[in-house]
Amino acid sequence: KTIRGRILTYLSAQALKQNNARSFEIPFDRQQLADYLNVDRSALSKELGKMQEEGIITFRKNFFTIHDFF
Repeated sequence: KTIRGRILTYLSAQALKQNNARSFEIPFDRQQLADYLNVDRSALSKELGKMQEEGIITFRKNFFTIHDFF
């Protein structure tokens, strides 16, 4: 899977866990999330930034909002 695919899968699962909330907090910081997804932290941050620029998500630290379900 691509980094984006892993991120979207994880964030979708978190949204479902929290009653399909579009906005939610995750229990990881950036490094922990990278480790959990088995990706490089800088690659993760770069992909999150691209996704934010494209309007798919917004985030601040570990609080995410999903705007567009793939």
